[in-house]
Amino acid sequence: MGNLVLERPDRILGAPAPEVLMCSDRDGLASIKEPGAELVIWRRDLPVGLQEWLDRMEASQLPSLRILVKPAELRTALEPMLDDSGMGAGAMRGLLVQDIEDLVSSFAGIIGSDRVDVRLESVSHDACWRFHRDAVEARLITTYRGPSTEWVQAPFAERALQEQRRFDGPLERFAPHDVAIFKGGNAASGNGVVHRSPPIAGTGCTRLLLCLNAQSIVSPDPWSPA
Repeated sequence: MGNLVLERPDRILGAPAPEVLMCSDRDGLASIKEPGAELVIWRRDLPVGLQEWLDRMEASQLPSLRILVKPAELRTALEPMLDDSGMGAGAMRGLLVQDIEDLVSSFAGIIGSDRVDVRLESVSHDACWRFHRDAVEARLITTYRGPSTEWVQAPFAERALQEQRRFDGPLERFAPHDVAIFKGGNAASGNGVVHRSPPIAGTGCTRLLLCLNAQSIVSPDPWSPA
């Protein structure tokens, strides 16, 4: 397991929240299974050149796809979908696929599932702008392009849910390229992290978001080779 920063998170993120942990590598994401943990953040950098490559890409070339897949089959399933989106093959795309593959493998191990519901989505509107808790046990997200997901520390969560756009309390945002794994409303804790997609309508910005979930009744059919 990666090294955890076990200081009070208010010394890192600005407000008391003992259920928030930071980790220094991908293995540390597994600390979400520890008692009391609601959110684990891996603050990391993307491989050199990948961010610039994604930022230069036309929005029409960014993929929007969803697959239910075994980690070992992720690359085989994903590559043709990226071809169809117009995302050109090459070294930079290879780095992106490798990163997704690593995160899918880690998430599968954390949740103990042989398949992962993988959503790689381009977003240019105010999707999921409302503060909410996800109806899942756990979810992993990272933003490859554009502003990252916003979230609320536990003491202000209920107020954010009630006030929505009127909420003017403390608002956190994951740093660029952070990987976050957090518990949803279906977790045993009964809490779940309150969050939202950042409002971007009318800005001309297009985000690229990776979202990983356990298999559920709303997942697509399992991917299989043609």
